Amino acid sequence: MTLRAYLRILRERWKLVALFVIAATGLAVLITVITPKEYVASAQVLVASNGSADALSQAQAAAYVQTQVQTYAAVVASPEVLHAIQKDLNLQISDTDLKAKLSATAPVGQSIVLLHVKDGSSAEAAAIANSAARAFITAVQGYSTSSAGKTPSVHLFLTDPASAPSRPTSPKPVLNIALGVLLGLLVGAALAVARDILDNRVKDPEALAKVSGSASMGVIVDDPKTSRHPIATRAGTRSMRAENYRQLRANLQFANVDDHPRVIAVTSSIPTEGKTTVAINLASTLAEAGFSVCLVDADLRRPTVAKVLGLLSPVGLTSVLIHQIELSEALQNAGSSFYVLTSGPTPPNPSEVLASSYVRGVIRSLLDKVDYVVVDTAPLLPVADGSEVAALADGTLLVARHGLTTDTQVKRAVQTLERVEAKLLGVVLNRVPSRRSNEYGYTYYRTVTDAPTHSRRESRKSRKAHDEANN
Repeated sequence: MTLRAYLRILRERWKLVALFVIAATGLAVLITVITPKEYVASAQVLVASNGSADALSQAQAAAYVQTQVQTYAAVVASPEVLHAIQKDLNLQISDTDLKAKLSATAPVGQSIVLLHVKDGSSAEAAAIANSAARAFITAVQGYSTSSAGKTPSVHLFLTDPASAPSRPTSPKPVLNIALGVLLGLLVGAALAVARDILDNRVKDPEALAKVSGSASMGVIVDDPKTSRHPIATRAGTRSMRAENYRQLRANLQFANVDDHPRVIAVTSSIPTEGKTTVAINLASTLAEAGFSVCLVDADLRRPTVAKVLGLLSPVGLTSVLIHQIELSEALQNAGSSFYVLTSGPTPPNPSEVLASSYVRGVIRSLLDKVDYVVVDTAPLLPVADGSEVAALADGTLLVARHGLTTDTQVKRAVQTLERVEAKLLGVVLNRVPSRRSNEYGYTYYRTVTDAPTHSRRESRKSRKAHDEANN
């Protein structure tokens, strides 16, 4: 996975990452608040050789002291020192608890011992450190006294008494919060990448083409103006959406140069993928290019073409199939060379109606009148209606909605078309966010006047209306 892919994932799933950052930071703040404050006070003791002891040279004496210093550091935790501290400060704590507060270090190459004391009270830490230093000096000098002359071989001096620290050493708010933010970022980013890898929803036209085993015919950008202006070319001839549909039209025309598909079925795997809007705009752009075209609403279970285009639907396809009305009388005009055959009254048995030979006859009659017939069909997976119509068409366009349709649904839809030997012309990725369409090179024609100017509330309302109109 490339760096650009990781950045895309973080951009798309930033809310998940932000959630973990907030949670981890909050936990760090909570830990910081509930952790008792701890102060560390330190005292420094210098160890020097007794110049009068024996006849050692100064160099030998210094080497001897540095060797012994490492041993002396262990004396701090001896019972003798602990008891002396308890007696000096009248401490009512056990040897174990007092020993846990004390530590001593002897830097290599130096003749000093550093005594450290941890305590919840700044003043108490300093008092214990100084008392420990005094008791330590007494104990070491007692151990180093020669048996002959009763003279200590070393002298110890408290060169740097402990003072009450002004700030606690623990907790460390800045460090804790920084670690919390970092941990939140790492965990959030890892989960975002994992979710993206495990997410099998279609979000890329190339991936959609690969899953379907067919060509990508186009990408349709998501536009909140769709519900108010369903026909893209009427919303703005240079809008991104209009150019997307023109590109779809061009791709279809050049897909089969020797055998142009004149009857094109438009379907999807499941409802709400926007197949109806795609069918309407494909027919509209064909008419815009100078072709005569008829849009047929063959989704008899949820017909919406008439509603979207603002047409009447007392009669339509079903009326023609039962010989209630002539085909020419059922056609409605939606624009120059743009005719519409609405669904008509909903029958109780849509699958049987669409499987009848009369449907093929209606399509043949339409081909005598127009250059192209675009058929809006029912989704393939819920019912058999869509596959019945697809089998009659010269080719089928399969619409998938960005971030909704899954790989599995696309594969099942393709298998459904294969079972009825319907020809799949290609796939269309619909309702792609504008920020993503730029990655696919579909924003070339966007102008300043085409940019959405609606508020977020208006956009949400438009999306809701769009969802209701597209099935």
